[in-house]
Amino acid sequence: MNLLTIENISKVYTERKLLDGASFSLQSGEKVGIIGVNGTGKSTLLKILAGMEEPDAGSVVRGNHVVIHYLPQMPEFHAGETVLESVVRTASVGNSHEEKTTEQHEAWNLESEAKTLMTRLGITDFDQKTEYLSGGQKKRLALVAVLLTPCDILVLDEPTNHLDSDMAEWLEAYLKRYRGTIGMVTHDRYFLDSVCNRIVEIDKGKIYSYQTNYSGFLAAKQEREDIAAAGERKRQSILRKEIAWMQRGARARSTKQKAHIARYETLRDAEGIEQEQTLEMSSVFTRMGRTTVELSDICKAYGERVLISDFSYIFLKNDRVGFVGKNGCGKTTLM
Repeated sequence: MNLLTIENISKVYTERKLLDGASFSLQSGEKVGIIGVNGTGKSTLLKILAGMEEPDAGSVVRGNHVVIHYLPQMPEFHAGETVLESVVRTASVGNSHEEKTTEQHEAWNLESEAKTLMTRLGITDFDQKTEYLSGGQKKRLALVAVLLTPCDILVLDEPTNHLDSDMAEWLEAYLKRYRGTIGMVTHDRYFLDSVCNRIVEIDKGKIYSYQTNYSGFLAAKQEREDIAAAGERKRQSILRKEIAWMQRGARARSTKQKAHIARYETLRDAEGIEQEQTLEMSSVFTRMGRTTVELSDICKAYGERVLISDFSYIFLKNDRVGFVGKNGCGKTTLM
């Protein structure tokens, strides 16, 4: 059953066209991975699917009574709430849309499920205020909230971010069992391979759909690009012959010659294959000396929770430093 359809949508940000006449649909039970190089509009497409943004052109049609829940990249929470209060409030709002009896959604049952999921994702202090959570903890708390909320379509933006390997494996198994429809963006290719049964690629404003997992997508995309490259080589070969004909002094004296010139102009004006661009950073060689950043006795706490205490370190030029530690210990704060 078709739950959602977008037709010929376009979206522009600061004169950059992310989506250009793109079409897409979600069927009941599908688990769709949305991929593309950075900046192509993956998160924008998710927001349009979730109703958080509207396209500049085109249409978005959602089925009657279809409920969608969205996990953003950077979730926000109400200040002053505990983590348990925040999850229960969010899930309760979602549950109010479902036609189920009050007994099925008693507060104690919802709290029990919330505690189970939070514990599984490394959040064990249920009375902690949300404003004191690390970035990773906030993302995991938001993930708990969307998983607890009944819906027809789950829209997930980078659900595996801030998960360790055990948590990612648990989420992978959870979503494989999930009976609803999922549309998600993730850079974890193994997660895409295991969970998704369809891959959607955003490429130069267009959407290409592949009824396969990520490994199958790689083979299908290569085939599509080979066909496109062969077509472009053929166009260039014909165009060279047409240019030579024009250079011999073609004159549009007959209907046949006019048609020939028109074919040449069509070939000439056709767009060739645009190569994918990668981000290039210019090197900086103007820094003087070996020291780049020096930390002296730094401390950082959120409320009574101390993350960094009297830490000193000198980062030298050309250092390659990795930060490791348990989730919520302060890695991102130190960065």
